[in-house]
Amino acid sequence: MAEHDEWTAADDALVRRAMATLRTDVESVPLPDVRFVRARGRARRRHRFLALSAAAAAAVVVAGTAGYAVWGPASSRTPVTPASSARTAATTPASTTITATDRLAVPGALPLLTEWTSALQLTGTVRLTPVKPFGPIECLSSEPGTKVQQEEVTRAPEFQGGATRFRIGTGQDPQTAAENIASDIAGCQLAPGYAVTPQSSGAFPRLFSFTAGDAGSGWWVVVAGPHDVAVLQLNQNDRPKSGFTRAQVLELADVAQQRLARYGSGTTKTATSTPDTSGPKAVDEQMPVVGPGPLPASSLFVAASQWSSAALTGGAATDAGPGALEGSTAVASCETDQQQAAVGGRVGVVSVRVGTSAAGYIGRQRVQLDDSTGSDPQQAYVDARLSEAKKLFGQGCSTPNSTVTATPGPTAGTWRLDTVFKDGTATLSEWVGVTAQKTPGAVSTVVLTKVADPKQGFAELDRLLALARQK
Repeated sequence: MAEHDEWTAADDALVRRAMATLRTDVESVPLPDVRFVRARGRARRRHRFLALSAAAAAAVVVAGTAGYAVWGPASSRTPVTPASSARTAATTPASTTITATDRLAVPGALPLLTEWTSALQLTGTVRLTPVKPFGPIECLSSEPGTKVQQEEVTRAPEFQGGATRFRIGTGQDPQTAAENIASDIAGCQLAPGYAVTPQSSGAFPRLFSFTAGDAGSGWWVVVAGPHDVAVLQLNQNDRPKSGFTRAQVLELADVAQQRLARYGSGTTKTATSTPDTSGPKAVDEQMPVVGPGPLPASSLFVAASQWSSAALTGGAATDAGPGALEGSTAVASCETDQQQAAVGGRVGVVSVRVGTSAAGYIGRQRVQLDDSTGSDPQQAYVDARLSEAKKLFGQGCSTPNSTVTATPGPTAGTWRLDTVFKDGTATLSEWVGVTAQKTPGAVSTVVLTKVADPKQGFAELDRLLALARQK
């Protein structure tokens, strides 16, 4: 065994001097602000929609250990930037702006870092980080399409935001997907102190502010493009009320909308790119509308003649009949007259048939229309109807004599309801879809009860819903 030298007083003095120097260096560099650590902890507890708890923890560790990387004379100390793929910008003064033309010159389907900083007037160092693997988005009951892009934007210590883009499948409607997202956000209740307030209505982009008690506040933005839907979220930890104004958030939302139109899925990446307006155009037709007066105008309904198709009717012509369920406004399984009677506004039903016999009915459409004139109450009415549909049709139901099983369709807001009877009667299938219409405060429910080619049931339902949205 090797011999060890005796520990001397000189050795002890050397170590003591080294430790004293280390202590002086460490104490000269302050620890991260407690607000930063607390805010990050709250952000993780709330499961922010980018699901970046690991990245948030890393940010705290980097801030806490930065002192060990800057030992040396005070005049030579500089902040340490952790290595990552993130883009970082020392932002321009708040008075500096970037024109829409300049923004769109740089490709990108989501807002660029300079657009975040310009719209929100962010100062200091702001980081934009691509997120992989993709994380979930809180408040959404389901995702509307294929998640293709996700980014996080941060400015320590109090701001964390980001954007997620969904590609909507062929034959599906981005506007419907966006409406369902907006409905989820409007009704979101993540915790007892979480409250969402709509700040816009009607056409997209759609804005929502939120407060979350001691966990902070912020904004949601929903944007619809020709083939995509984007969701933006702005979170300000430790702020009972967001410091961002509606005008600032709207500027960011408008940029996001322009970028989806130009650089989203299926676009040609040119300045003149416009949304795809191909597809059948809705027409007006005088039809009998049943229900309690006053009734919605028949112009709000899909023309009965446009229901006809090879897949739905075998090519046979269609028209509107007096209605096999005349007097009732419940149009699909799991609905009841009592439940519908509690819904305000105007309501009417049009029933569509092939031929003139009672057995010729193939489906019906119900239009519910808010009576108020304000845009905010009208949008709240639409959101409430869409939320009701998810509860009624998304979970199925049962009666003493039957069980109704719900199967979600490929498009958000659509279901197939299969009623299995206990007495052995043949199963009854209905294809049900619910959508907001172009007319403010109007919601359509379309039900197919007889489809010539059942494999095309959802495709035919989507076709009729697309026509209803034009009304």
